Amino acid sequence: MLFWVIAAILTLGASLAVLLPLAASSKGASSSGDHDLEVYRDQLSELDRDTARGLIQPAEAAEARAEIARRILRLDNARTAGGTSVSRASVAARLVATVAVLAVPLVSWGLYVKLGSPDLPSQPLSERLTKNPADSSVDELVARAEAHLA
Repeated sequence: MLFWVIAAILTLGASLAVLLPLAASSKGASSSGDHDLEVYRDQLSELDRDTARGLIQPAEAAEARAEIARRILRLDNARTAGGTSVSRASVAARLVATVAVLAVPLVSWGLYVKLGSPDLPSQPLSERLTKNPADSSVDELVARAEAHLA
């Protein structure tokens, strides 16, 4: 019985070691769209600094601002169009990974119950040594022979 408790704890630990990183992978990760938006914000602030220094003419700055705004709008449109499919794909991938990780111990346990011999009683070491004397050491064989002759 103790073996089954230890085996269950080890299986649970191994499954959690695989499942926890899978569950946490999407929480801390940000999409590439977030990084792109940050780049566009930096470009706008840099454009404002250059305009304030007089490095760029106001007309050129307005054109550049309009181009950056178009890129931001394109990014926003791409996000709204593809956001649901990406989240569904990540949920589906996480679900498949979870099922796969949980299926391995369950299938292996089922195969053991079906093909193995879970009903066999445990075999103590002393019984196994008396049944197979070829595996015994020389000292044990001599002691057994002396006990038999005495």
